[in-house]
Amino acid sequence: IESRDCETSFIYVDPPYPESNQGHYAGFGLDDFEALLRVLEGVKGKFLLSSYDYSLLTEYAQRNGWHQQKHTMIVTAKKGVKKKKKVEVFTANYPI
Repeated sequence: IESRDCETSFIYVDPPYPESNQGHYAGFGLDDFEALLRVLEGVKGKFLLSSYDYSLLTEYAQRNGWHQQKHTMIVTAKKGVKKKKKVEVFTANYPI
């Protein structure tokens, strides 16, 4: 992010979901997510982050004046498994 960032950049950020076991993404925790949020605090261009609804994300959004949209999604990865509702949050450093 930092190597590509400038005032005219647009960065779409879709990291693994923290602390969820998603195969080859396993091991991405809240500490990693917070490190990403700290990088996003310094972005000169625009960014759009896709994530689940974490209190840590809400704290950073409020502190930095970031904009958020929340969408309730029904998710399941396996056929026959009970579907779950998750809140997907789009966070940006510009009005969305």
